[in-house]
Amino acid sequence: MTNRAINTDSPDSPLQPKVSIAIETSGRTGSVAIAREEVILDHATLSGFQKHSSELLPAIQSLLLRHGLSTKDIQQIYLPKGPGSFTGIRIAVTFAKMAAFSMGAKIVAVNTLDALAHNAIHDMENTDSPVQQIATILDAKKGYFYIAVFNKTDTGLHRMTEDLLITPAVFLSDHCEGQSKTALLGEGLVYYHKQFEHPNTVILDKSCWPASAVSVWHVARRRAKQQQFDDPNNLVPLYIRRPEAEENWEKAQQAKHAK
Repeated sequence: MTNRAINTDSPDSPLQPKVSIAIETSGRTGSVAIAREEVILDHATLSGFQKHSSELLPAIQSLLLRHGLSTKDIQQIYLPKGPGSFTGIRIAVTFAKMAAFSMGAKIVAVNTLDALAHNAIHDMENTDSPVQQIATILDAKKGYFYIAVFNKTDTGLHRMTEDLLITPAVFLSDHCEGQSKTALLGEGLVYYHKQFEHPNTVILDKSCWPASAVSVWHVARRRAKQQQFDDPNNLVPLYIRRPEAEENWEKAQQAKHAK
């Protein structure tokens, strides 16, 4: 009988721990996290506002190098598909597709509002908050916001709404009047938190407002363990509304033809 050696360098080897990387580029400040199996090894935040395009790859390479890894070790990539910054989401989707096609990495793309909701669980557990309803909020421009509402249960978060494109007044009227208190978080509150103040809302600490790669990892990991991967050929950003640049171009064309 011939003994056959197992190649532990193969990504399909049962002895090779799976390395995953999570990126977050949908918000104002991006971040990256790397993990081996169920353990997050490290994470890093990009240096400043909207530095996604220039700093994402160097940040990934730095984290990998710190742990003796390289890009060829990445077997799974977790990312936000939106809603959020149009440019940031495109960067994440483009990176994930390139990694899938060049390295064979598998992809899990998660809703940004779901990843944000994970921040709320961590914050509420640490403060022993009795609030059970959560709303995640992102700025959609022109007085509108992307919002999703969740209930906190013993088994995790249960989504109560689809992604809403809505004004603060309508949100408060439809989802807060006559309801138990709702915890609010998200970068949509940065400039507009006063518009969401209400007797039945609790605005969580600013530290949990930004989406993070760690939160993306936690939400995506559950799907990855169930083998729920996204096809890179069909992966596109989740745009609830068109980019503002497209809307402005269309208006300019309409004005041009009206002359």
